[in-house]
Amino acid sequence: MQFVSEPAPTQRDAQAALAEANNQAGRVRRADHQLGWIVLATAVIYLAVAVVVSTLPDPRQGGPVAGPAILAILLVGLVGLVYVFSRIRAYSRAAISLYFGAIVAFSLWNGIVVGVSIASRWWASGQPGYHFGISAAVAVIPLLVAARLILRR
Repeated sequence: MQFVSEPAPTQRDAQAALAEANNQAGRVRRADHQLGWIVLATAVIYLAVAVVVSTLPDPRQGGPVAGPAILAILLVGLVGLVYVFSRIRAYSRAAISLYFGAIVAFSLWNGIVVGVSIASRWWASGQPGYHFGISAAVAVIPLLVAARLILRR
């Protein structure tokens, strides 16, 4: 059996390699935090739209300002999210798993909240508009939990 021996790195080389590894780990942590802020921003956008809809006397009929306001919220939010997302170069597997898990959990939970709201007549005609806002506040719980988990990492 033959062994190939490489010279051991000098102390200076080892310190430089360790510093570079710490630098890269810091970049990944910052990117993970950006994912957390993206999840939180998604929840804020959803709630902002819910606030606009909740202030309408009849959410099914809309209003002269509601449509443009909702469109503005969605466009500004989307542009902001795309900008932040485009700046992320690396992220950890755990953070991206939490991110996509949050999106899936939100989608499922939101579907359940909508279904229960309709089935229980919480969103029936004649009900006040703030019922929609309360349902939206309940629906974003998975996003808020995921944002907290990602930002705490």
